[in-house]
Amino acid sequence: MRKCSCFLLCCLLSFVLAGCWDANEPERMVYVEGLGIDMKEGNYTVYLQIVNPSLVAKSESTGGNTQVKVVVGRASGKTLNEAIFNLYRSSQRRIFWGHLSFFVFSEEALKEGGLQATVDLFDRYRETRYTTWIYATREPLFDLLSSVPPLEMSTYFSRLSDPEAAYKQSSFIRPVDMRELLIALNEPPHEVAIPYVRLAKRTWETDEKQDEIVQVDGLVLVTKEELKETLTYKKTKGLKWLNDDLKREEISLSGDFSDISILVDKIKIKKKPVIHNHQIRFQLSFEVKAVLREFVNRERLADIKKETERVLKKDVEDTYAEGLKADTDIYRLSEVLYRKDLNTWKAIEHNGKIPLTEDSLEKVSVKVELIHGDKQRKIPTL
Repeated sequence: MRKCSCFLLCCLLSFVLAGCWDANEPERMVYVEGLGIDMKEGNYTVYLQIVNPSLVAKSESTGGNTQVKVVVGRASGKTLNEAIFNLYRSSQRRIFWGHLSFFVFSEEALKEGGLQATVDLFDRYRETRYTTWIYATREPLFDLLSSVPPLEMSTYFSRLSDPEAAYKQSSFIRPVDMRELLIALNEPPHEVAIPYVRLAKRTWETDEKQDEIVQVDGLVLVTKEELKETLTYKKTKGLKWLNDDLKREEISLSGDFSDISILVDKIKIKKKPVIHNHQIRFQLSFEVKAVLREFVNRERLADIKKETERVLKKDVEDTYAEGLKADTDIYRLSEVLYRKDLNTWKAIEHNGKIPLTEDSLEKVSVKVELIHGDKQRKIPTL
């Protein structure tokens, strides 16, 4: 009787044991690497970049360079989700979104509220993550997403999918992910600067052809409802000097000097609001540690230091002026006042943003310390 009871109990328990009946085999799914969003005449068009997993983990049996490097799917719909479901109709396998690395928006999509719709949709979806990178472009999205890195690399290692690798070597435009986007748009001044990308057609070339490579070339200033301005890199040089996480960036000195290259790898930033007679001014101060990288002719180190400080200050002031032209708080000074003096911010803010003029940036002070010359001393090698 006891043996029968045990056998019956085991049979009943077998029905509640977890199994693999609903599992999706990895090799039988399609993995989305990037999503492009465009809008025309009120309709969304989505572009899905599919990653080729065999190019990420190569083996001796992969068959050389005959593999397809990138596949881009395209579909349209009245809403973003409808466009994606229209694309599902032609998909041969289940599409998995867990490896989605980036969104890239056309300017038309940003002007028509595509950013808000995209973030709302994918913030609700269980497979996606907050570490998805955000970009904007004027390029045709199909051309942008069908470009591949050189040397037969997978799109998994492209500038769009993995921007931090290049940012550690040259921190000229800071990448922004969805988490940082949500924070910036939900806090004063409710604006964010996202990288602007384009195709560089004559930068890299193989022995067979010229490659079109994705290049970061500026910033797009947006709110959750609209696109405010697209600024080239030359107009936004000062913004990199206000990035607390700046890793490494170069300054070129010329004019009265021989050509000199300075490398900035450590920067300490302070932003201070100053209130006089109900007028608010801001003081920005920088402490920079720099390295001599290219130093051909002997020059006075004091003059090099002074010129470096002048260039840094000019970059910051010029970028601030460009932000005013675009009616945007490019240095997020509204947030500085919000953190330092909440009552004053409440008294003058409008939609989270405080009024700024040319006089609002009262002082920019820069202190540069030339710490060494890499492997050589602070004199020319020859």
